[in-house]
Amino acid sequence: MHQKPDAVRRALVVHLGLAGRIRLPLAQTVAGLGAVQMDPMRVVAQAHLLTMRLRRGPTTETALSRALSSGGVFEARLKERCLVAAEDLPAATTEFHRIREMNLLGERGLTDVARHIVGLLERRGRYSRELATDHRVASFWDQNPASMKATTMALDILSEEGRVIVTGRRRGERRYDLPERLFPAWERTIADPSRTRREAGLHYGRTMGVFASSDPYLGWIRSVRSEGAARRALIADLCADGAWVELEIEGSDRPYLCTKAFAELCSDPPEIRGAHILAPLDNLLWDRRRLRDLFHFSYTWEAYTPAAKRQVGPYGMPVLLDGQLVGEVDVRRDAEGILRWRLVERGSVRASGRRRIERAMAALAKDLGTEAAAMAVGEAPHD
Repeated sequence: MHQKPDAVRRALVVHLGLAGRIRLPLAQTVAGLGAVQMDPMRVVAQAHLLTMRLRRGPTTETALSRALSSGGVFEARLKERCLVAAEDLPAATTEFHRIREMNLLGERGLTDVARHIVGLLERRGRYSRELATDHRVASFWDQNPASMKATTMALDILSEEGRVIVTGRRRGERRYDLPERLFPAWERTIADPSRTRREAGLHYGRTMGVFASSDPYLGWIRSVRSEGAARRALIADLCADGAWVELEIEGSDRPYLCTKAFAELCSDPPEIRGAHILAPLDNLLWDRRRLRDLFHFSYTWEAYTPAAKRQVGPYGMPVLLDGQLVGEVDVRRDAEGILRWRLVERGSVRASGRRRIERAMAALAKDLGTEAAAMAVGEAPHD
């Protein structure tokens, strides 16, 4: 299948729910997107809440906690740490199984700590502070033997293994529980990831819409040599029955695939209207090469870039204007909580476009319960 990048670009904007806001329950929004990448940084608001806000309207940590505690969504590592809808548990099984086989608890000497945590959770769910002990260990990223609470590391590993799940968040603190309380089939599903590989592949395709055959996360199978055969078999299987379609995008030498539904959408995609301020981890931005091929746009989230090397700022949020990425807004909160921002254009944006971007920033601030104010011309970017 051959397509012009403009048609694929418009189809992708529609596929990812950026053509219009529909007020749905949070779990349904996550299910529609397939997965929502998480991040704890709160410069504007947590990235996953911003991603959902564009699709469903204002979204709070309280709303997320309700969805977690009711079993509507759960947290798992797919691309990175993501929110996933309950019905899409098979998508996470490969990674849960892979981490279990690594035996990180044993390697880190945390088997007894993990057993203690699970024992407490067998009685009822608890917040992390209720599970804490005085024992400390070296973190994964340094050699200080007491840099991290042992319970924090054990909970992180247990969560990565799918032995415990987060069932609520309160002012940044996580509430943990055993998954079987909310998901009776949890362990049966994880036990044999080969049985769920096709379901995981279908979920991946639905999440991405259009994707490269070389994507390191294809089918939620990590791109490691030992998994190469499994990835190739998955592609062959889903292409053979028409679930996935080979896609050649004009001007790109990168082999792409897309779902059957996405291919149909490409045949007659609608024109896109509207101004949107994207979260730094919005699904549209997941594949940077896809971003360049379809939008001719390069993006780096500079939150973890040294200040001297930043081109925009630590919290640059891309701007989608009528289906095109036209720049970024560099955003921060001042001492009063007001969103201070400046537009960093890519190319030329008309005055009418700037006014629409200003209104989009005002809407974002209103949804967050504050106000937005453009930085004065010539005002120095912040570190």
